[in-house]
Amino acid sequence: MQTIPEIVLIIFTAVTSIGVLIQAFVMIGLYLAAKKTTDEFRELSGQLKQHIIPTLSTTRNLLEDISPKIKVATSNLVEASGILRSQVEHVNKTVGQVVDTAQAQVTRVDQAATAVLDGITQATAAVQQGIATPLKQVSGVLNGLRVGFEVFRGKERPTHVEGDGSNFV
Repeated sequence: MQTIPEIVLIIFTAVTSIGVLIQAFVMIGLYLAAKKTTDEFRELSGQLKQHIIPTLSTTRNLLEDISPKIKVATSNLVEASGILRSQVEHVNKTVGQVVDTAQAQVTRVDQAATAVLDGITQATAAVQQGIATPLKQVSGVLNGLRVGFEVFRGKERPTHVEGDGSNFV
């Protein structure tokens, strides 16, 4: 076998050394970038702590202050709801009573009106009966007298007598 000349070994060693150096620079660059990012993160974290901690504290104080007020408001709403419910029930009962009373009064007025109208109808029928029957009788008597006077005067009775009472109601 042939021995690799020394120059090739030197070149190989030089290329390998350059590759290792490049790799070392890349690693140093990554380290510096990571360190810079970490420093920025720490700075951002500090700024967040400065703003978030007071905000959280204010929020906690606000919640502690509002919590009893919310409880009172809730209990007031529950109480108002109960009062409103009882008032609505009372109004419903009252309206029901008024409607029942009004219906009873309407029934009474209807019965009274019906009784008055029935009385008027009966009175009208009685008046018609009381006037129409004697009127027919008087008309018949008058017709009889007229026919009698005509016969007495010597006239003969016509075949058709006007006003013989058949036209009266």
